[in-house]
Amino acid sequence: MKAKKLIEIALPIKEISAESVRDKSIRHGHISTLHLWWARRPLPVCRAIVFASLVPDPLDENCPQAFKDAVYELLNPSNDILTQYMYMPYTDIPYTSVADPMEDNLRNRLMMFIGKFSDICQKNMMSGKSTPPKDQLTDGSLIKWENRNNPKVLSIARELIWVAYNAEQQPELGYETHHRNFTEAFSRIKEAEDALYGIVDRHIITAEVDDMESNLNSAIDMFLSHMPSVFDPFAGGGAIPLEAARLGCRSYGNDINPVAHIIEKGSAEFPQKYGKPILYSEKEFITLYGERGIKMSQEAERNIVIDSERNYHIPNRLSWDVEYYAKEILELTENKMGCLYPADNDGTKPIAYYWVRTAKCSNPSCNAVVPMMKGFYLCNTSKKRVYLNPIISENQIAFEIKEGLCNLKGWNNRGNLICPCCGSITSVNQVKEQFRNHTTGERLVATICENNQGKYYRLPNNQEFKILNQIPNDSPRPNAKMEVKNTRNFNTPGWGLDNYGQIFSDRQICTLNEFVSQFKALENRIAQNEYNKAVLTYLAIWIDRIAVANTSLGVWHTGRETLERIMSRQAIPMTFDYPESNPFCKSSGSALNQLEWISRYFESESSNCFHAIFANASSGEKSQFDKKTLTSVVTDPPYYDAIAYADISDFFYVWMKKTLGDIYPLNFATPYTPKGEECTALKHHHNDNENEARLFFEKKLTAIFDAIEEQTSDVVSIMYAHQSTEAWTTLCNSILDARMNITGSWPMDTEMQGALKTEMAYLESSVTVSCRPSERNGYGDYKSVKKDIENKVTAEVESLYELGFRGADLLTACFGQAVSEFGKYKCVEKSDGSEVTVAELLEMARNAAFNALLKGVQGDDYTKFYIGWLQLNGTGETDFDDATKFTRVGVNVNIKDIQQEGLLILEGKKMHIAMAEEHIGGSSVEGTRPGDSLIKQAHRLIILYRNGDRGLILKFVREICPDSSSPLWRLLATLKELLPACDDLTQINGILQNAEDLRQHCHEEFKFKQSNLFENIDF
Repeated sequence: MKAKKLIEIALPIKEISAESVRDKSIRHGHISTLHLWWARRPLPVCRAIVFASLVPDPLDENCPQAFKDAVYELLNPSNDILTQYMYMPYTDIPYTSVADPMEDNLRNRLMMFIGKFSDICQKNMMSGKSTPPKDQLTDGSLIKWENRNNPKVLSIARELIWVAYNAEQQPELGYETHHRNFTEAFSRIKEAEDALYGIVDRHIITAEVDDMESNLNSAIDMFLSHMPSVFDPFAGGGAIPLEAARLGCRSYGNDINPVAHIIEKGSAEFPQKYGKPILYSEKEFITLYGERGIKMSQEAERNIVIDSERNYHIPNRLSWDVEYYAKEILELTENKMGCLYPADNDGTKPIAYYWVRTAKCSNPSCNAVVPMMKGFYLCNTSKKRVYLNPIISENQIAFEIKEGLCNLKGWNNRGNLICPCCGSITSVNQVKEQFRNHTTGERLVATICENNQGKYYRLPNNQEFKILNQIPNDSPRPNAKMEVKNTRNFNTPGWGLDNYGQIFSDRQICTLNEFVSQFKALENRIAQNEYNKAVLTYLAIWIDRIAVANTSLGVWHTGRETLERIMSRQAIPMTFDYPESNPFCKSSGSALNQLEWISRYFESESSNCFHAIFANASSGEKSQFDKKTLTSVVTDPPYYDAIAYADISDFFYVWMKKTLGDIYPLNFATPYTPKGEECTALKHHHNDNENEARLFFEKKLTAIFDAIEEQTSDVVSIMYAHQSTEAWTTLCNSILDARMNITGSWPMDTEMQGALKTEMAYLESSVTVSCRPSERNGYGDYKSVKKDIENKVTAEVESLYELGFRGADLLTACFGQAVSEFGKYKCVEKSDGSEVTVAELLEMARNAAFNALLKGVQGDDYTKFYIGWLQLNGTGETDFDDATKFTRVGVNVNIKDIQQEGLLILEGKKMHIAMAEEHIGGSSVEGTRPGDSLIKQAHRLIILYRNGDRGLILKFVREICPDSSSPLWRLLATLKELLPACDDLTQINGILQNAEDLRQHCHEEFKFKQSNLFENIDF
């Protein structure tokens, strides 16, 4: 019998979540900066889940001894004190309020290897302080961004995976043999790389080069034949296959979308295959690159060495060639189109031109042509404010640029036009009609420039207005319709923009067409081979980046003074003002800037010698892999209609079809991205029938899981970004219908950016479930299965509580265990013969978890209710019906009692748990009496501490909780663990930090000193 994998038993979810939140803000070299794709999972989550899906739990009785020895030798070596300390479990878990020592065992060391909070972070967490994101995890944590190419950390991870995989194949071998085999296999790769990359002019295929390439490929293949295979059937932006390959696995990914397929190859195949050093003789270098190449090689930051034999050492051939040819295309394009972007008299190139759409006032006596401006700021930061100040004369509108505070209201209120000349309102419907009839216009109102002091703004000059009349208006445009029925992701069709060709200005489309023309000329000029195919793929990605930064639907971010591309929120919304980027400048949004992001990605991901293999195909074909040949599946499937991948990726497909259509003819054979077979539930793809779309999605997802079950020999790990009952029901049904059973479930947090023009951000949670193929044992009896679930969940709560799991994290982990009991049977029946649904199962699990959590809570029912509510719902709003259900579990109070007690605050049909002030703030007595509920007493102490009257605080402590064993102190410690950042938590932190002092002095009478009237007065 196989040991359970680590992912089925435990994960360091707090550490993974912390690094995942950080991952969203990392830019240079990150996969997200290569090409836009939607809903990529953070790299730390992907790396952790892949690793934990491949290694066994070292404490499992069936865990191979060789793997246990590997964990001990690699993470607790007797001759390396630094490594011993690096992966030593916490002496006190830092994110719990009470003392929680973590046992020093092999499982916990394995978790600390995945991710461990640094010493300074642990100290800060315990004192309620924050830590800079880059300093949160230890330098030895596998998931830390800085360790993505760390040879020591990756070697440990790969060796642990190697031993785990091979110990199952050859259980008779000990760790020393596995260690020797791993070391020899990986050393062969390094030796073959050194031999190949040391050959001068290896780009010229000779017998020697051919032999060296064969040796390297053989060494890589031999290593991979001893490593597990990992498959992602919904590969999307390529994050999961990238991380599987990084860990040395045989990595595979599918996606039906051609745009995703190209991004995947650019992310996890080409850099790893071709981003390697090359040594050119001087003659060959000059032949290939000429004067431009020599000038590039002399730039200091490139670190290009010319040795004593005049050989050029290029650190990364792929990065060099992409940059070389991109700059060639850029230079040729600028030679033709640069005149449309005139420089200032001092040679300064503007970085962008600020445009506003105009509509006509519907008042016939006015007819003013009004810029549809929602606001007037060009820059609005704490240190700098610049705005367009309107100058109105009769029905004419001019502007001047001013600095300072702007109190003017915009003229565009949700599409309704408020005329600044006559005050008339032109309704949004009237304005839309003007747009659809193409009687609206656009107006250039400002030019954005940059110097050493930063961005500055000026009015357009005569030359800039004059050049507009010289721009051709007949340049061919993409003739591709938007998905007009998808009104959620596209609202531009209502404004007359329903074709991708319409969202570019005349100047933008002329320039983009020239970039494509120069690309095609290069394609026809260079040799056709696999390496150049990769180079051209990146140049096409580069042109995609230029295109998405050069539309008439972009946004100028006044807070950051940057150009924001379209589709960052998975939609193409209408905008009424936009920045037209100058692709030939050197600032944000320029063609050079877009190239820099691609170059940084090469530098970040080229050191790995293992690449992923991708198929541009829908998953679910059982013939793609033989039965049980995949070791593991790790994936992040779509969810119903959450994201219309095919619809919104058509923007990129239009341009990729122009650039890559001849290079990837099969992938770009159709006019648009495939939509009918996409695994989503978009009703406009299914005869506008919502039910038909839902059934299609559920059937497709089940079919893919069914194929996975047949092809996979071990754990299937599924990331899911939705935790509603409906989402869980769909996920569980698809898994169970595919003859698999859930064996574990883990919540993760990632940070997502909010609105474009704000700095608002919020935490979004996802869940990862692990599954295995499962045999069904006939029919289960509801009562016995319910009892089994209660026992399983109770045991799980106790086990996970020791690892620091609390609140909703603990509940989510319990869901997986509940489903595992349920999934043992073909179905579970009640006494009346009806089947138990997944929704009922989850309610059962919730109740069992709640009861298990409350076992350790002392006090009255009101206090238990309060703690239980925080555990499961937090401080957010909940439907009234859910609150009613909640009070039926574990406590002997009803919803009316709870409301009368003031513990729940009703607002409309929503309820939230009361904070101290909301609960008893209106009374000076509630919570001061020994017979009051513990939660009332806790809230009274919070209010007293906030008010700062030490005498009243000491009096309260003396009467209610003079000893450390008083239940109130344990309640406060529990509240500290459960409350999010809020004033109540701040006060509790202060109370607990001063608890010993308060208890020590509470018996002292606090007396006010009577002063003498004549004290301190000299006579």
